[in-house]
Amino acid sequence: MVVQVHGRPGTSLDTAADQYGSAARRGAFFERRVGQAVQGWLEGLPGVYHLFHDLVRLDHVTGAGLDPMSLGLTNIDHLALTGSGWLLIDAKGCGAGVLGTDARGKGQLTTPAGERVAQPWMDTGRSYSQAGVVYRLTNGKKGQLVWVVPEDTDIHEPSAARARIFERGGTLCDLTEIVSGALEPMLPDPVPVDPWDLERLTAHLFAP
Repeated sequence: MVVQVHGRPGTSLDTAADQYGSAARRGAFFERRVGQAVQGWLEGLPGVYHLFHDLVRLDHVTGAGLDPMSLGLTNIDHLALTGSGWLLIDAKGCGAGVLGTDARGKGQLTTPAGERVAQPWMDTGRSYSQAGVVYRLTNGKKGQLVWVVPEDTDIHEPSAARARIFERGGTLCDLTEIVSGALEPMLPDPVPVDPWDLERLTAHLFAP
């Protein structure tokens, strides 16, 4: 019903396009598509949600009585927040093909032409560090992780499930599942947000 939007999706990647070229531009474009889809989905639900885009400068983040945590140059693409928790949504514009793992359990995309393209984001636990930062910024509120790929990416679930990213949970879906509301069971109840949580998160927006 009401979505209060903070920030603009894809802005940090847009500014990196001069350095990283077309890959950064494609990444920024897909981040915007995911951001629009998440906002549209939340607007169709009852209650009030806060949606943050492109959280950056996530170094030495403290909170919840824990030691500081740093993400370096890693950002957080999208964060849906209520007073009871959060949903961290990471856009992965890997392109057309079949997404899974190779014989060693490493992430890969097999393109329609048969090329096998490594997907290193599937081989790390960095997303759990992102979740740890949000946990600190929201004073210990819990949430869930979601990775979103384009609609022309076919997820081979038995193969993809072997990737390291799933060692501690998380959900992998495509953009159409966001639009259809498939993630609604994961969404925290829309209770009022602590103003202190809003203040801390807003301080990390790349663009207001």
